[in-house]
Amino acid sequence: MKKFIVLLLSVSCISLLNGNSAFADSFVRGDANNDGKFTSADLVYLQKWILDYDDILINSDNSDLCADGIIDVFDLCQMRKEFIDSQKPTNIVRVTNTDELKAALADVEPNDEIILASGDYIYSGSTSKGYMFKGEADGTESEPIVLRSENPENPAVISGINVSENYALSVTGDWWVIRDLKITNASKGIILDNSNHTKLINCEVYNIGSEGIHFRDNSSYCLAENCFIHDTGLVSPAYGEGIYIGSSKSTSGYGYKCDYNTIRGCSIGPNVAAEHIDIKEYTTGTIVENCIFDGIGMSGENYADSFVDIQGNDCILRYCTGYRNGCSEINYAFSMNKIVDGWGQNAYIYGNKAYMDTSVNALGKKMVFLNSWDCSETVWDNYLAYESGELFPIDDEKYRWDYYNCSDLTYGDYSIEENLR
Repeated sequence: MKKFIVLLLSVSCISLLNGNSAFADSFVRGDANNDGKFTSADLVYLQKWILDYDDILINSDNSDLCADGIIDVFDLCQMRKEFIDSQKPTNIVRVTNTDELKAALADVEPNDEIILASGDYIYSGSTSKGYMFKGEADGTESEPIVLRSENPENPAVISGINVSENYALSVTGDWWVIRDLKITNASKGIILDNSNHTKLINCEVYNIGSEGIHFRDNSSYCLAENCFIHDTGLVSPAYGEGIYIGSSKSTSGYGYKCDYNTIRGCSIGPNVAAEHIDIKEYTTGTIVENCIFDGIGMSGENYADSFVDIQGNDCILRYCTGYRNGCSEINYAFSMNKIVDGWGQNAYIYGNKAYMDTSVNALGKKMVFLNSWDCSETVWDNYLAYESGELFPIDDEKYRWDYYNCSDLTYGDYSIEENLR
């Protein structure tokens, strides 16, 4: 019977079964056996499932490569093609100085990996509209463009000319991976403009005149992971955010839809002059998770008075820890603001801890965990600490106004999380 099925598949390519996966783990395209990676083992596993081997379960979400709701031989063929493509040798481009780096960025193609030897790469020469080191080419999902240090223990340093002007590193192409680098001495650190699916991993951004990292001009589905951002806003404290998502409604010339970006495992501060993370209006689906905020050095200029300010929709803030560290300019742990009608709505804020070291802020008001008005949010499992430094739970309706200064608040629980991105 199985041989008949094989023949039928090879001749007619008839679809077999809908994938009924028992798995609920994160999405990894092609990961049929749900081990968290896409390898040749998944090809074997999917083939066995199609042939109806006993005790074989597949992750149907990861296996439906044709996106037609059916797991069949067409998916197996697509999986084989994508696996072969993933095994193509990467083109290694090694650079040791500024001119070589500029040339490599100008000539880069999909599947190239630019590897920087340890040392300083200080920009020289004229710039185009303030851009210094710039990546404009597009990578692809299967062939991203990689820019990284050769030695993560001794990272290469990409440096601008001074903290008063220009962008140190900017990317306008899709599907880049930038990792294990130091970015410093410029007006802005890393800028993504109209760049989608770009990852910033294990980068340190510091000694910056304005914001450290900016996802701007319709840059979506990007990631900042395990980055360390500190000493920003040295020239413009009001615009010295650690990470900035989108653009203010008063800003023109950039697309506003910077959607579904993720900030994960980042350490932000000390001496970040504005908010550690500022999520602007018109953006959707930003996730901030497992981050640490150090409040030392926040300026308070331009209403920068909390670790994270949420003005977009459908944001998630979870498993983060903030330390006020005696900064009198921090008046709330977190805040939401409705800058534009219909925005600043539907946030999920849970599993966070805020060490605020005082119960009364500089305005003479109660130091609350979340300050939000005309916005909507669902909260649970959050904790505060005041003068004693001892954390206490704050999710009790009878104490709501002591810790949540919010006009539209819902208490949730972890049963909601499985339906969140």
